[in-house]
Amino acid sequence: MTKMNFENKALERMVRSFKWARNNSLQILDVAQKQDMLSYQPEGDDQRTVLYQFQCLVTTTDTYYRKLTDHNDKRFGIMIRDDVTKKTDIAQGDLKITLAQQIGELEKLFRDFTAEDFETNTQDVQSIINHEYLHQGQLVVMFRSRGIALPERFRSAFDL
Repeated sequence: MTKMNFENKALERMVRSFKWARNNSLQILDVAQKQDMLSYQPEGDDQRTVLYQFQCLVTTTDTYYRKLTDHNDKRFGIMIRDDVTKKTDIAQGDLKITLAQQIGELEKLFRDFTAEDFETNTQDVQSIINHEYLHQGQLVVMFRSRGIALPERFRSAFDL
C-alpha cells in the first residue's frame, strides 16, 4: 500500500476508501469495454446506459472537486477542463483517463486540507465516496442482467 502520510488520518482513510472504490470502477469499466456493453440500457422507464453510469461518476466527482476548490461554476451534470462538457458528451475514450486523473486530483487536494477544511467539508468528501458506490451497485445489477462477470477483485471483496 502506498504511503499517503496525511496529517489527518481520518481524511487519509477516506481518501484510501475513494481510491479503492475508484480503482474498482476502473476495472469494471475495462470489463464493460471488453464486453462491448457500454451502450447496454436495461428495459424500463428512466433507465440509463452503462456508459451513462461512468459519465455520471466523472461529472459528479468533477462537481464536488469544483465545489471543494470554490470554483465559480458548481453545476452538476458537466465536467470542466479547458471547456464545459455535458455529461452525455463525455466520450467513451476519455472515461478511463479522466476517472484515473480524478484520483490524483482529489488526493492532492485533500492532502492540503486543514482540520477546519475537513470539518467543514466532511459531508462532501463522503458524498464522493457514496456516489461511487451507488453507481457500482447499478453496474452490478446491469452486469448480472447481461450475465457478465464483474472483475474478480470486486466480486471477492463484496462476496458477489
